[in-house]
Amino acid sequence: MEKTLNISLNELDTIRLVCQQEDCGGVASMPVSRLEALTGAVLCPSCARAFKVEAIGAVGGLKALGMALRNLSGNELNVEFVVPDPDI
Repeated sequence: MEKTLNISLNELDTIRLVCQQEDCGGVASMPVSRLEALTGAVLCPSCARAFKVEAIGAVGGLKALGMALRNLSGNELNVEFVVPDPDI
């Protein structure tokens, strides 16, 4: 039987962005609560290039993610992410 780790949306505090651009792999972390306040591009701290995230309509993708997370949290619905846990 596969073991899983269930992470509630309300438990998400920090988002980690990993740069996938050529010859980089830099990492940036920020509180999930700051996503909605983003304006413009988010730059990789290693290569200083903008993380390539497509916009959803007129809203940047990371900002849209922040809006979606806020809209889904604290309601009468509990959203969970189910992650296979190889250590259990």
